[in-house]
Amino acid sequence: MDKKPSVFPTQEQRVNANQENDATKIARYEAEKKEVTNQIYTNSAPSDTPQGHFSAVEAMRERTANQLSMNENKEKIQYPHLAEKTSTQISDEQRNKRTEDQMKLRDEQLKKNSEQINQYQYRANEASARNNDNPETNTGLYNPNQSNVNNNYVPPSQPPVNNGYGDNYGQNPSNINPYIAELSQIDYNAPFDVIPLPSQGKLYRGKKPNVRIAYMTTADENILTSPNLLQSGEFLEILINRKLIEPELRYKDLNVGDRNAIMLWLRATAYGEMYPVTLLDEKDEPFDTQVNLNDLKTKNLGAEPDSEGLFDFILPVSKTKIKFKLLTCGDIEEIEKLVEEDKKNGNPLNKSNTYTFERIIVYVNGERNKTIVKNFANSLRINDGKKLTAYIEEIQSGIDLDIEIGTPGGGSIKTFLPLNINFFWPDIKL
Repeated sequence: MDKKPSVFPTQEQRVNANQENDATKIARYEAEKKEVTNQIYTNSAPSDTPQGHFSAVEAMRERTANQLSMNENKEKIQYPHLAEKTSTQISDEQRNKRTEDQMKLRDEQLKKNSEQINQYQYRANEASARNNDNPETNTGLYNPNQSNVNNNYVPPSQPPVNNGYGDNYGQNPSNINPYIAELSQIDYNAPFDVIPLPSQGKLYRGKKPNVRIAYMTTADENILTSPNLLQSGEFLEILINRKLIEPELRYKDLNVGDRNAIMLWLRATAYGEMYPVTLLDEKDEPFDTQVNLNDLKTKNLGAEPDSEGLFDFILPVSKTKIKFKLLTCGDIEEIEKLVEEDKKNGNPLNKSNTYTFERIIVYVNGERNKTIVKNFANSLRINDGKKLTAYIEEIQSGIDLDIEIGTPGGGSIKTFLPLNINFFWPDIKL
C-alpha cells in the first residue's frame, strides 16, 4: 500500500520556520510576488486565454510602462527638435562667472573715477596756492614752465550749453550767433591747467572756485587772426569759449574780473609773462617797457553774496533796500548795443548809466518785477547812483591792473595796464 503524503510539517520544518524571522518572510513574499507579476506582464498569454483577458493584460502592461517612462522623464524635453527654443536656464557656475565679470568692470570704473577726482583736486589745490599772500607758497599766478597736461579728461556726453544763473546771467540760446558758436567749440582733449577765479566762483550757479583753461595753440591763431573778427571785438568771446573747459560757464556768463584773469593766464602761458607796452613818461614822451604779468595782484570779492550771487545795499538818500549783481560780459555787451542803437536812431541822450542800473539792480524793496526795477532805475537819485557805483567798485573782484612803472628819466608813473590787440598777438600787423 502506497505511503500517503504527510500534510503536517515535520519536526525539521517546524524548527526552520521558527528560526525564520519576520523580515525574511516579508522579503521572500515580495520576491515571489514580483516574480509572478513579471510573468503576467512580460510573458505572452497562453493560447487558450480568452481574447478579452489578453487585451486587458496587455493594456495594463503598456500603462505601467508609460507611467514608469513618465516618472523617469519628468520635466525633460522629449523631442528637442520640436521645441520652440532651447532652455534658457544657466548653471550656478555661469551665473557666478557673470556676476564676477560685472563686479570687475564696476571696480575698474570706480578706480578710474577716483583717479580723475584725485587728479583734479590736486590741480585745484595747486592752483589755489598761487598768487596768495604767503610768500612761501606763492608761486605766481602764471607759471609757464609748469607742465600740467591731463590726457585722462572725459568730456560730457552732451555738448556745452549755456545755463545762466537765473534770469540774470549769460545769454539765451535764441541769441547765440551761429557763426560764433561754430568757432567757439571746445576741444575737451586739449591739455589744460586749473586756475582760481578772483570771484572764487561765488557769482555763478556751480560755485566752483577754480576753472579748467586749455592752453592756446597755433589753431587758435589761425582762426583769430581774421581781420573781421579782430575789428568787431568778437575774437575775445571766441577765444575764451574755446579755451574755457566748463560746459555750464560761457564767456557771456563771466564776471569782468574773472574774464580778465583768464585773459592774463592765456597770454602768459602762450607768449610768456613779460608783456611789452608803450607808455608816456612825465613829459608825455612815449617810451617802451615791459610789464611782468606775474606781478599783478588778485583782488577778491569785498563782500559776501547770497545764494543767488546777489549783494544787499541800502541807498543812502531814498533809504531803499535793493539787491544787486555784478555785471557780466554779456550784460556789458547788451548795454553797448542799446547805446549804439540810440545813436543810430538819432537819440541825443546817452542812457548808458540808466541801462547799467537796469541790469545791476535785481530787487527793489523785495520786489523783482522787471517793470518795477526799470522804473526805479530811471528815477534813481543821483547821489544814490554814485554811492552804489562806488560800492560796486569797492567790492568788485578781479586782477588789479593799476601799475607803477619806472621811466627812462629815473622817475616813475602810475597808470593802467593797456590791453589791446597786441596783448594776444604781439607780431600781428593790421
